[in-house]
Amino acid sequence: MIPTLSPPEPLLIVCGGSSSRMGSPKPLLRWQEHTLIARQVADALPHRPVWLAAGGQHYADTEGAGYLPDALPQAGPLGAILPALEQAGELGYSGLYVLSCDTLLLPEQLIGRLNQAADSDIWPNGLTALADADNPDHLHPLLAHWPTGAAAAIRHYLADGGRRVMHSIADLPRQTVALPQTWQHLSNFNTPAEFERAQTEYTQLCHSAI
Repeated sequence: MIPTLSPPEPLLIVCGGSSSRMGSPKPLLRWQEHTLIARQVADALPHRPVWLAAGGQHYADTEGAGYLPDALPQAGPLGAILPALEQAGELGYSGLYVLSCDTLLLPEQLIGRLNQAADSDIWPNGLTALADADNPDHLHPLLAHWPTGAAAAIRHYLADGGRRVMHSIADLPRQTVALPQTWQHLSNFNTPAEFERAQTEYTQLCHSAI
Protein backbone atom coordinates (compact mmCIF):
# COMPACT_ATOMS: atom_id res chain seq x y z
CA MET A 1 0.00 0.00 0.00
CA ILE A 2 1.30 3.46 -0.91
CA PRO A 3 1.35 5.67 2.23
CA THR A 4 -0.81 8.78 2.23
CA LEU A 5 1.30 11.91 2.62
CA SER A 6 -0.04 14.68 4.83
CA PRO A 7 -0.31 18.07 3.10
CA PRO A 8 2.39 20.55 4.14
CA GLU A 9 1.30 22.68 7.06
CA PRO A 10 0.75 26.41 6.48
CA LEU A 11 3.14 29.23 7.27
CA LEU A 12 1.98 32.41 8.99
CA ILE A 13 4.22 35.43 8.42
CA VAL A 14 3.65 38.10 11.08
CA CYS A 15 4.22 41.35 9.21
CA GLY A 16 2.10 44.05 10.86
CA GLY A 17 3.16 46.44 13.60
CA SER A 18 4.41 50.00 13.58
CA SER A 19 8.17 49.30 13.19
CA SER A 20 8.78 52.48 15.21
CA ARG A 21 12.38 51.64 16.17
CA MET A 22 13.24 50.78 12.58
CA GLY A 23 11.75 54.03 11.27
CA SER A 24 10.08 52.33 8.30
CA PRO A 25 7.91 49.21 7.83
CA LYS A 26 10.04 46.10 8.29
CA PRO A 27 8.21 44.06 5.62
CA LEU A 28 9.24 46.66 3.03
CA LEU A 29 12.93 46.70 3.90
CA ARG A 30 14.84 45.74 0.79
CA TRP A 31 17.40 42.97 0.53
CA GLN A 32 18.85 41.54 -2.68
CA GLU A 33 16.50 43.66 -4.83
CA HIS A 34 13.34 42.44 -3.09
CA THR A 35 11.36 43.47 -0.05
CA LEU A 36 11.67 41.12 2.90
CA ILE A 37 8.02 40.09 2.68
CA ALA A 38 8.17 39.38 -1.06
CA ARG A 39 11.34 37.32 -0.55
CA GLN A 40 9.75 35.26 2.20
CA VAL A 41 6.51 34.61 0.30
CA ALA A 42 8.43 33.58 -2.82
CA ASP A 43 10.51 31.10 -0.82
CA ALA A 44 7.60 29.41 0.96
CA LEU A 45 4.71 29.54 -1.48
CA PRO A 46 5.86 26.69 -3.77
CA HIS A 47 5.91 24.39 -0.73
CA ARG A 48 2.92 25.26 1.45
CA PRO A 49 0.02 27.68 2.03
CA VAL A 50 1.25 31.10 3.14
CA TRP A 51 -0.86 33.42 5.27
CA LEU A 52 0.04 37.00 6.15
CA ALA A 53 -0.93 38.83 9.33
CA ALA A 54 -0.34 42.35 8.09
CA GLY A 55 -2.46 44.51 10.38
CA GLY A 56 -4.68 45.66 7.53
CA GLN A 57 -1.82 46.33 5.10
CA HIS A 58 -1.45 44.73 1.69
CA TYR A 59 1.99 44.33 0.16
CA ALA A 60 3.10 44.13 -3.45
CA ASP A 61 4.59 40.93 -4.85
CA THR A 62 2.73 38.68 -2.41
CA GLU A 63 0.28 37.15 -4.89
CA GLY A 64 -0.84 33.70 -3.83
CA ALA A 65 -0.57 34.42 -0.12
CA GLY A 66 -3.70 34.83 1.96
CA TYR A 67 -4.26 37.78 4.29
CA LEU A 68 -5.81 37.14 7.71
CA PRO A 69 -7.40 39.77 9.96
CA ASP A 70 -6.15 40.16 13.52
CA ALA A 71 -8.36 38.64 16.20
CA LEU A 72 -8.33 41.84 18.27
CA PRO A 73 -6.91 45.33 17.72
CA GLN A 74 -3.73 46.12 19.66
CA ALA A 75 -3.30 42.47 20.65
CA GLY A 76 0.20 42.18 19.24
CA PRO A 77 1.47 38.92 17.74
CA LEU A 78 -1.12 36.84 19.59
CA GLY A 79 -3.88 38.71 17.75
CA ALA A 80 -2.27 37.51 14.53
CA ILE A 81 -1.49 33.95 15.60
CA LEU A 82 -4.95 33.14 16.99
CA PRO A 83 -6.99 33.46 13.75
CA ALA A 84 -4.29 31.54 11.89
CA LEU A 85 -4.45 28.68 14.39
CA GLU A 86 -8.23 28.65 14.21
CA GLN A 87 -8.23 28.61 10.42
CA ALA A 88 -5.58 25.91 10.32
CA GLY A 89 -7.68 23.78 12.68
CA GLU A 90 -10.81 24.28 10.59
CA LEU A 91 -8.89 23.11 7.51
CA GLY A 92 -7.72 19.97 9.27
CA TYR A 93 -4.13 20.91 10.00
CA SER A 94 -2.65 19.95 13.36
CA GLY A 95 -0.13 22.76 13.39
CA LEU A 96 1.15 25.95 11.88
CA TYR A 97 4.61 27.45 11.33
CA VAL A 98 5.06 31.06 12.46
CA LEU A 99 7.71 33.44 11.15
CA SER A 100 8.18 37.09 12.02
CA CYS A 101 9.06 39.10 8.91
CA ASP A 102 12.02 40.88 10.54
CA THR A 103 14.52 38.18 9.68
CA LEU A 104 16.88 37.29 6.86
CA LEU A 105 16.25 33.60 7.50
CA LEU A 106 14.21 32.08 4.71
CA PRO A 107 10.98 30.30 5.69
CA GLU A 108 11.95 26.88 4.38
CA GLN A 109 15.32 27.22 6.09
CA LEU A 110 13.54 27.84 9.40
CA ILE A 111 11.03 25.06 8.81
CA GLY A 112 13.77 22.58 8.00
CA ARG A 113 15.46 23.40 11.29
CA LEU A 114 12.25 23.07 13.31
CA ASN A 115 11.38 19.79 11.62
CA GLN A 116 14.39 18.21 13.26
CA ALA A 117 12.09 17.86 16.30
CA ALA A 118 8.98 16.75 14.40
CA ASP A 119 9.19 13.14 15.55
CA SER A 120 9.01 14.01 19.24
CA ASP A 121 5.97 13.39 21.43
CA ILE A 122 5.68 17.14 22.09
CA TRP A 123 5.38 18.20 18.44
CA PRO A 124 1.66 17.46 17.85
CA ASN A 125 0.36 19.31 20.92
CA GLY A 126 3.14 21.59 22.06
CA LEU A 127 5.21 24.55 20.94
CA THR A 128 8.46 23.86 19.10
CA ALA A 129 10.59 27.01 18.94
CA LEU A 130 14.09 28.04 18.10
CA ALA A 131 16.07 29.03 21.18
CA ASP A 132 19.49 30.55 21.72
CA ALA A 133 22.12 27.83 21.80
CA ASP A 134 23.79 29.30 24.89
CA ASN A 135 20.48 30.05 26.65
CA PRO A 136 17.77 27.44 25.89
CA ASP A 137 15.30 29.34 28.07
CA HIS A 138 15.37 32.23 25.58
CA LEU A 139 12.73 31.00 23.14
CA HIS A 140 11.77 32.65 19.86
CA PRO A 141 8.01 31.98 19.66
CA LEU A 142 7.79 33.85 16.35
CA LEU A 143 10.27 31.40 14.85
CA ALA A 144 8.31 28.34 15.80
CA HIS A 145 5.77 25.62 15.12
CA TRP A 146 2.47 26.08 16.98
CA PRO A 147 -0.20 23.39 17.54
CA THR A 148 -3.72 24.29 16.50
CA GLY A 149 -4.91 22.89 19.83
CA ALA A 150 -3.50 25.99 21.55
CA ALA A 151 -6.15 28.24 19.98
CA ALA A 152 -8.78 27.92 22.71
CA ALA A 153 -6.36 28.80 25.52
CA ILE A 154 -5.03 31.79 23.58
CA ARG A 155 -8.55 33.07 22.92
CA HIS A 156 -9.35 32.91 26.66
CA TYR A 157 -6.06 34.61 27.50
CA LEU A 158 -6.76 37.48 25.10
CA ALA A 159 -10.34 37.82 26.36
CA ASP A 160 -8.95 38.27 29.88
CA GLY A 161 -6.77 41.13 28.66
CA GLY A 162 -3.53 39.21 28.28
CA ARG A 163 -1.13 40.24 25.52
CA ARG A 164 2.26 38.60 26.27
CA VAL A 165 3.13 35.72 24.00
CA MET A 166 5.22 33.82 26.56
CA HIS A 167 2.56 34.16 29.24
CA SER A 168 -0.07 32.77 26.87
CA ILE A 169 1.88 29.53 26.42
CA ALA A 170 2.89 29.06 30.05
CA ASP A 171 0.90 25.82 30.34
CA LEU A 172 1.68 24.55 26.84
CA PRO A 173 4.17 21.69 26.45
CA ARG A 174 7.24 22.99 24.67
CA GLN A 175 10.55 21.98 23.22
CA THR A 176 13.39 23.91 21.67
CA VAL A 177 15.67 23.57 18.70
CA ALA A 178 19.00 25.35 18.97
CA LEU A 179 19.38 28.50 16.91
CA PRO A 180 22.75 28.17 15.14
CA GLN A 181 25.24 30.76 16.31
CA THR A 182 25.66 31.94 12.71
CA TRP A 183 21.92 32.73 12.60
CA GLN A 184 21.93 34.77 15.80
CA HIS A 185 21.94 38.23 14.22
CA LEU A 186 19.96 37.17 11.15
CA SER A 187 16.94 36.02 13.12
CA ASN A 188 15.62 39.37 14.29
CA PHE A 189 16.37 43.08 13.93
CA ASN A 190 14.60 46.14 15.30
CA THR A 191 16.82 49.07 14.32
CA PRO A 192 18.63 50.17 11.13
CA ALA A 193 21.97 49.29 12.74
CA GLU A 194 20.77 45.76 13.54
CA PHE A 195 19.46 45.34 9.99
CA GLU A 196 22.80 46.48 8.58
CA ARG A 197 24.64 44.00 10.79
CA ALA A 198 22.29 41.19 9.67
CA GLN A 199 23.02 41.97 6.02
CA THR A 200 26.77 41.97 6.64
CA GLU A 201 26.71 38.66 8.50
CA TYR A 202 24.43 37.05 5.90
CA THR A 203 26.86 38.02 3.14
CA GLN A 204 29.81 36.70 5.14
CA LEU A 205 27.96 33.45 5.81
CA CYS A 206 27.19 32.99 2.10
CA HIS A 207 30.81 33.63 1.15
CA SER A 208 32.11 31.15 3.74
CA ALA A 209 29.80 28.48 2.32
CA ILE A 210 31.24 28.82 -1.21
